Amino acid sequence: MQRDYYEVLGVDRNATKDEIKRAYRRLVLQYHPDRNKSPDAEEKFKEISEAYAVLMDDEKRRLYDTYGHAGVSQTYAREDLFRGREADFEEIFRDLGFGDIGSIFERFFRDFGIGFGFGERERRVIDLELSIGEAYRGAKKTINMQLEEVCESCNGSGAEKGGLQVCRVCNGKGQVVSKKQTGYVFMTFASTCSHCRGVGKVIEKPCKLCKGRGRVSIARDLTVDVPPGVRDGDLLRLRAPFKFAPEADLLLRIRIRKSENLELEGEHIHLHVPLLPSEALLGRKFKLKYFDGEIDLRAPPGVRSGFTQVIKGRGLMGDIGRGDLIIHFHIVTPDTNSAELKKLYQEIYKMESAIGERLRGEAFRDLE
Repeated sequence: MQRDYYEVLGVDRNATKDEIKRAYRRLVLQYHPDRNKSPDAEEKFKEISEAYAVLMDDEKRRLYDTYGHAGVSQTYAREDLFRGREADFEEIFRDLGFGDIGSIFERFFRDFGIGFGFGERERRVIDLELSIGEAYRGAKKTINMQLEEVCESCNGSGAEKGGLQVCRVCNGKGQVVSKKQTGYVFMTFASTCSHCRGVGKVIEKPCKLCKGRGRVSIARDLTVDVPPGVRDGDLLRLRAPFKFAPEADLLLRIRIRKSENLELEGEHIHLHVPLLPSEALLGRKFKLKYFDGEIDLRAPPGVRSGFTQVIKGRGLMGDIGRGDLIIHFHIVTPDTNSAELKKLYQEIYKMESAIGERLRGEAFRDLE
């Protein structure tokens, strides 16, 4: 049995809208699933949100006060209980620090059959390619975007001044009420007006600049500061100095450019360093020109291919500091046509031939 909406929110039946909102905010802090991990928090959250949506709407509250739950459920579909209060919920959630409400209502109200994108804002995702060095240091980048913005001429209405009229079908309500009789039972249904698409107004004189669209397409340059330590696939929310149409979140998706000798693993950077056979045998010291200064590297004498060396604190910025730079040494053959070098290697070949036969014999022994 459904509980009384006023009881759910803990307010009197003559409570004002301000009192109802204060009560709901307090209960959101108590039952929001991101804060409250108890098994019944999800159901409590649904219950208080439904009560708030009904009692904050004058018509729905009148029906509830007169006929109870039946008066509301026979007039409105479940999704219509929340329709029209998206901005209200959005304001409360953001003010309380819970961010975008779209994901939470999609997650917890899917079983209500709500499919009209409650609290959704369009997401505009722009890919930004960075080198690993830019991800390491951070970077200032300029992005050119072709975006739709609110038409300044009509302020987004799509109509010339005086060209926006109240819908004659729904009389500006955005909904059409129909009645149906089944036996001795009369049922009333409210549905979105198809003539004005729920807006309540229709354009009779379209804006000359945007042709009735309410938006115009404009190319914009936006300079963004990318913080150090971003990873491939990270999303950064941007604050644009202009207004999108429709209202949208502008997100920057980081794409790290692939490198032949550099790889990322979380906050760690892997660098593959080639060594010539002579360097591997005798050892080699050299300076590495890194993103933030030089690093002294040393390949010890007799190093094998695949040998690694870890340099602490020279990886990407992470949650608790920088990761590591991991050096991988690989022995490669020299790429040269020098006759003198080939002659030297022929001498080395003769000297190492017996050693090579012994090593291969040991390696192939298990195949006999």
